[in-house]
Amino acid sequence: MSSPLLETHSLCYTFPDGTKALDDVNLIFHAGSFVVLAGANGSGKTVFMRHLNGLARPTSGEVFLHGKSILSDLSRARRSIGLVFQDADAQIVGQTVAKDAAFGPENLRLPRHEIDKRVQKALLSTGLVGFDERRPHTLSGGEKRRLAVAGVLTMEPEMLVLDEPFTGLDWPGCADLLAVLENLHLSGKTILLITHDLDKVLAQADRLILMESGCIRADGSPLEIIGEVEKRGIRRPAGEIADMSWKQRQ
Repeated sequence: MSSPLLETHSLCYTFPDGTKALDDVNLIFHAGSFVVLAGANGSGKTVFMRHLNGLARPTSGEVFLHGKSILSDLSRARRSIGLVFQDADAQIVGQTVAKDAAFGPENLRLPRHEIDKRVQKALLSTGLVGFDERRPHTLSGGEKRRLAVAGVLTMEPEMLVLDEPFTGLDWPGCADLLAVLENLHLSGKTILLITHDLDKVLAQADRLILMESGCIRADGSPLEIIGEVEKRGIRRPAGEIADMSWKQRQ
């Protein structure tokens, strides 16, 4: 197996009030994987996500990107590990779809032709071709979520991390987003999807991690550990894992 893309070593985080959000989290992510990290609300999932590219600093422990601490080069870490937050509106800053997607590479001061190339590639990957001049506030919830993904893709990350990406979306919105993520994965992108709602995406995952009270409680293939989910406060979807995808319910 190839060397890890991303690792966390004994990652701990304690809030100022003494609440422990992460407790000795040790995980390894390999390039090309599609991982679902599941846990009930308050289990530490979002706090964990914020540590992966240095938006939050651990109380103790470290995060490594290709074997080097992310703190040694935060700029590289934030380009390589792209975070898509639950609130798409908070992540959208441009006056048009194209301007929003261009925001990241413009801040890198890339040449205009490179920015334009990245924007068009990202819009193609997210099904937003032809939306260039649309105002973001006119988009549907699913389109906004895909625009948030496009904005991250223009930074050309190695890994895409999404926090509860299906929140507030209807079935068509979920299906469109799942198609985008599946195609990105097939193209070689590493995906980490954080959720408490397994039935929308478990069919796409090759690995399932269960988190509870800031600790990793189970880690393996979905088939191996699906029986553990209800013990961790996560609703177990009905039916077979192969059918646990809203993409198939259009």
